[in-house]
Amino acid sequence: MAAFRPVTVHAADPGNLREGGAQVIDCASCVAGRRVGYIGGPNTLAIPVRNIPHAGERTLTITYETSEPRTLKVAVGSAQPHTVTVSGAGSLLIPARITIRVWLPSGDSWIRFFNDAGSAPDLDTITLS
Repeated sequence: MAAFRPVTVHAADPGNLREGGAQVIDCASCVAGRRVGYIGGPNTLAIPVRNIPHAGERTLTITYETSEPRTLKVAVGSAQPHTVTVSGAGSLLIPARITIRVWLPSGDSWIRFFNDAGSAPDLDTITLS
């Protein structure tokens, strides 16, 4: 069985899907100088995860920014979403991190970030390990 190699994706990567009004925002304190904001309501971010050699539970580390507590929902493939409330560092200029455990299927899938009930934090990078 092939070993799983950690995968890091920038939220602002052009290969990601930003739906609704989710937008790339310049951010001097973010990795690669940009993040995705305005996630919430109909606005979502979806990140492709490709060529996963075997299914399994993985750690998903999300680097985000928020100036107030916000709720983020994370769905991998067609699985039920994880719901996390984050408070961050109290500033859109200071990145914070949260980790959750997710089931990652083999092959190709998408990880979708959203909050259908309000505003989500801005997203910087996502790492699967």
